[in-house]
Amino acid sequence: MSLNKFFAPKSVAVIGASENPKKFGHVILKNYTDMGFSGRIYPINPKAESILGMKCYKSVLDVEDDIDSAVIVVPPEAANEALRECVKKGIKAVVMITAGYRETGGAGVSREEELKSIIKDTDTHVVGPNCIGIYDSFGRIDTLFLPDYKLKRPSAGNIAFISQSGAFALSILDWAATEEIGISRFVSYGNRADVDEVDLLNYLKNDKKTKAIAMYLEGVKNGRLFLETLKSVTDKKPVVILKAGKSVSGTRAVQSHTGSLAGSYAVFRGAIRQGGAVEAENTEQLFDYCRVLAYQPVPRGKRIAVITNGGGFGVMCADSIERIGLSLAEFSKETVDGIKSVMPKEYSSIHNPLDLIGDADVRRYEVAINNVIKDRNVDALIVVTLLQTASLGPEIVDVIVSANERSKIPIVVSASGGEYTQLLLRSLEKDGIPAYPSPDRAVNAMKTLIEYKNR
Repeated sequence: MSLNKFFAPKSVAVIGASENPKKFGHVILKNYTDMGFSGRIYPINPKAESILGMKCYKSVLDVEDDIDSAVIVVPPEAANEALRECVKKGIKAVVMITAGYRETGGAGVSREEELKSIIKDTDTHVVGPNCIGIYDSFGRIDTLFLPDYKLKRPSAGNIAFISQSGAFALSILDWAATEEIGISRFVSYGNRADVDEVDLLNYLKNDKKTKAIAMYLEGVKNGRLFLETLKSVTDKKPVVILKAGKSVSGTRAVQSHTGSLAGSYAVFRGAIRQGGAVEAENTEQLFDYCRVLAYQPVPRGKRIAVITNGGGFGVMCADSIERIGLSLAEFSKETVDGIKSVMPKEYSSIHNPLDLIGDADVRRYEVAINNVIKDRNVDALIVVTLLQTASLGPEIVDVIVSANERSKIPIVVSASGGEYTQLLLRSLEKDGIPAYPSPDRAVNAMKTLIEYKNR
């Protein structure tokens, strides 16, 4: 199955385009224009002459040019007929936003079976129905039906995100945009009447824009095929999975949400591990893990160095490192001597965790970091910064970024604080340095990176 037309179309039809700004069809059409989609856009609405200054067509069949992709956002009783016209027109990629299919039971189940029969043995493929669809900042594709003043869009990045749930995914996208975590491709595929998680994994496996894949799953269509696909993908790039429907109550909720069968969580968890994927226990971990896996090199071993200007944070890191089975690196004599050169003369103890003390400035951090990343006894580095101190300026970001560019070991950062701190952390994220608001999260992310090497 080729999904290229979903992510790299030269033309799109919005079926159900509307003049009413409150309608999904208006929001989606405006999204394409606001995103700067470079291809041709065809609004489809039999009752309108033009929308947003673009000529309207009664049907895709009235468009003389070829159309690569379509978004269907009409009522369920009209959606399948619109899909028939897409098949007749030869449109290869259709995003079916419309709900009212299998997830509703009864007539919705029959409606979904009809949908499948319409595209059977054709070159037309469907994402959905009952989905949010696709957001692609590289291809400038946006079928998210919430306006951007309500839902901030993420910038371009190297983490792909695929989700069965649209509502969950929208909240995560909004959060990622606020945290300035870049997204390569996003797909909410809903009921997966056609395109499913296996098809999307196969596409992302070879996608050069994607370095790590985050997945929210409620259930899989074909367990054996999913496992085989997962193995082939994790041989090339990391996959982090958040599974919903772990409990009996959760499984019932999944069934009424997208009509999926969640299956046994114990079996699913074993399959994830066998397939080489990383499991996230919550939404926080989903992107904590993806960020470090996407942007940092895999360490040689599990010997961690910690550099901080706050002794308490160093102690917290040491506790976390020991608790989860990692170890603190022992600095070489060359490293110790190098760091001593910038420390106050009365400060004679150089050990790991390294406390640069509260008056540490950018220069002290720079010398310490540069010595540690060259130390063969160190496999990974966690830099903890109390950014509120008077002696430490925003130049610390440039020092860490420069070290990261030269370092052969992974570097992550932890800093706790308010708006000023978060602003500097987001600057680090832009340069591929994962930054976490607590030592525990930084250490857990590093553990994931180490375990990924030994999976």
